[in-house]
Amino acid sequence: MTERCWKIGELAAATGLTVRTLRHFHQVGLLCPAGRSAAGHRLYTGDDVRRLYRILALRELRLPLSEIARSLDGDGDGLPTAIERQLHQVEGQIVLHRTLHLRLLGLAQALRQAQQPAIDQLIQTMEAMMQAKNFTTEQLALLRHQHEEAGQEGFARWRRQMADLAGQAAAHAGRGTDPADPAVQELAKEWHATVTGMTGDDRGVLSSLYAKIDRQGPEAATKGVLTTPAWEYLKRAFAVGFGSAP
Repeated sequence: MTERCWKIGELAAATGLTVRTLRHFHQVGLLCPAGRSAAGHRLYTGDDVRRLYRILALRELRLPLSEIARSLDGDGDGLPTAIERQLHQVEGQIVLHRTLHLRLLGLAQALRQAQQPAIDQLIQTMEAMMQAKNFTTEQLALLRHQHEEAGQEGFARWRRQMADLAGQAAAHAGRGTDPADPAVQELAKEWHATVTGMTGDDRGVLSSLYAKIDRQGPEAATKGVLTTPAWEYLKRAFAVGFGSAP
């Protein structure tokens, strides 16, 4: 039986991705279609689809494409490992939303009984809301530990480094520098190293941090350290794959 193949437009429609994204994955060597049709169109096989799933699962952890490539090339377990990582992340979010659900049920019950919710209930519910949106309890504990280990001086140094790098990114964005430029790629490496240090080299925390920045907006999420132009430009630099940059 002939194995089914997908043209790039068919695969984009089936997965919800854009053709441009799939072309970019091809250009950076992350997902190279197995063959071409007689007319020269890219053709993706079942193995390509399985690799694409692993790419998207790892991208949910907000890894730069260069790290995703290294992970895929060095990960003998492949698809099972990607699924386990994504499953762990989703299970953490389920726990947080269950907690929020219980808190909200308590508030609703108090209101149905014509009672004002206790202040503690409101505080606990707000805490659950913030955790469900941003970090798990374990991730918050890790971040607190990192903060305590670094101390006020160390944490302030991190913020200064991030502000300096964000300023450089904004300047490059304003000048229209190609994100593949070696200087920009070095900047992306420095940003990643700084944020990795802040998050204890925990991919889940890093993923949640970047998700928070995307959801709340860079200025609000980083208290003014990062601007929207700088963040959008940094993401373009990450997408190039700074791990393989000159």
